[in-house]
Amino acid sequence: LLTDEEEITGGTGESMSGSNTRNQCLFFITFILTLIVSLALVSFVIFLIFQTRNEVDQISRRLLSEKKNIEELKKLNNIILKHLNQSRIKE
Repeated sequence: LLTDEEEITGGTGESMSGSNTRNQCLFFITFILTLIVSLALVSFVIFLIFQTRNEVDQISRRLLSEKKNIEELKKLNNIILKHLNQSRIKE
């Protein structure tokens, strides 16, 4: 037969409530660390999203600027071609 003390300690010499408290403490520490790491990862992902959006905006602005330059060059080319055609006709 087990004595009252052996029933409380589970026969290991330490109380079950102490083991439970230690397990709960370990669980909460692990939980808090997991939350901190998750928060850090989410923050990093949000930072990367904003950086990517800024880069895409810059590239879009450059493309629009280059498109305007190309349109101007086409107009100048047409003007030059017209002038050359007119000068050939006169000759």
